[in-house]
Amino acid sequence: MIISHKTAGLEYPENTFEGFTASLDMPVDAIEFDLHVTADKQLILHHDPVLSSYNCFTKNDDQRIILAQTTLDELMALKCHNHKVNADYTLPSFDQILQAYSESDQSKELYIEIKVWDELIENNPLHEGLDTARMHFPDEEVAALVLQAVRNYGLTDKVVFNSFSRKLLVELKALQTSEENFRYGLLYKGSYSPWTLGIIALFTPLQCYDSCWAPDYSEVSQWVTENQIDFLIPNFAQLNNFLFRRGYKREINDRNTAYDVIPWTLNSSDDWQKYQNFRFAGIITDKPRAYTSK
Repeated sequence: MIISHKTAGLEYPENTFEGFTASLDMPVDAIEFDLHVTADKQLILHHDPVLSSYNCFTKNDDQRIILAQTTLDELMALKCHNHKVNADYTLPSFDQILQAYSESDQSKELYIEIKVWDELIENNPLHEGLDTARMHFPDEEVAALVLQAVRNYGLTDKVVFNSFSRKLLVELKALQTSEENFRYGLLYKGSYSPWTLGIIALFTPLQCYDSCWAPDYSEVSQWVTENQIDFLIPNFAQLNNFLFRRGYKREINDRNTAYDVIPWTLNSSDDWQKYQNFRFAGIITDKPRAYTSK
């Protein structure tokens, strides 16, 4: 399975209508994107919960806009710039994406990552000085809003809901009816452990926020199995970390599991080569066109 991550987020501005429609025409099996709830309880595509010079404004612009505290119309009216691909973009609504999908042949699955509170949001240095409690809504409310939007288009067998939040996945499953065939994936990086893993950051070009995560693959494997989650979506970079790679292989790759494993995110030829040596069910990449044409 080949999944276009963030609507081909290194070939187009990520989480955009342009990237989504382009992915519909690519030889991929699924398209992944991120959802946030706005101040007026609408749904919008974006990866980060805050718009800043990192992902929208010019490098010398110090303004920050919290998606959860801004209305849908206000957000869609913004003109942003994606620094990764050096292109302008606007934020699309979830409804725009679902409408475009409903008009397609619907041959591709939708991997919908739902953004609620998690350790990644809380500890992101880009959010320093912001009240993280104002950057999200309760899991129960988010789950109901997303399910209603999907049901409006009758997409009960085309959707995989993904999240770092275990509570949200359990809530979504509880709200699913017997006629619906949604599937679920747990995104996993571990627990933020700067006190125990901070030394690693001293010897890498990465910030502690990127590298100070301690996974427990045995525990997460057990939770995914017990809660009948369809996919475990672990951080592929941890496979290359000498502290974690043995546990990664033992608990995720070297034994049969009741779930499928699809790691995130593989964007280089070196990653793609390593990927071939493991028993993964699919690949998540921001460069699906490059991957499929290699």
